[in-house]
Amino acid sequence: MSYNNNYQGNNGSNNRQYNGNNNNRQYNNNNNGNNGGNRQQFKKSGVTYTTMRKGKMEGLIAVNAWRKTQHGLMSASAFPVDGVIHVGRESGHEFMRYVVDVTNSSAGTKSTYWCLMRLDTKKIVIKELSLVISPNGSGQTASGKQVKGFFGRNFKK
Repeated sequence: MSYNNNYQGNNGSNNRQYNGNNNNRQYNNNNNGNNGGNRQQFKKSGVTYTTMRKGKMEGLIAVNAWRKTQHGLMSASAFPVDGVIHVGRESGHEFMRYVVDVTNSSAGTKSTYWCLMRLDTKKIVIKELSLVISPNGSGQTASGKQVKGFFGRNFKK
């Protein structure tokens, strides 16, 4: 039996071939879920890091992030709490405490979380939501704007 499945999204074709010999089974799956490979992938999140210029937290980093989800637009604003650098006992990495306000614009909810920013990577992990704010990643939105950073699921446990 021989199958040749060519799945190419919504506008592709689905070809299957069957050979009556039961001892010979072959499967060939070619999946192009983005309509034949012609569609460009757009970025659905972004992050901006800004150095604060005034006040008692002058010189520290403020973070603004946004993320497009199935349920609407999610945005986050993170600011340092006390400016004190904490050192991890086991790892030796330096962290700073941040307060993160997460707003879901479609649901109209706003939540506050206390997190740590690792100073060498500038990543903020929100454990309660399993989300991470990271400076890594760049791309283009659907409107053509160039954006950097990533605000999304944290797959590390």
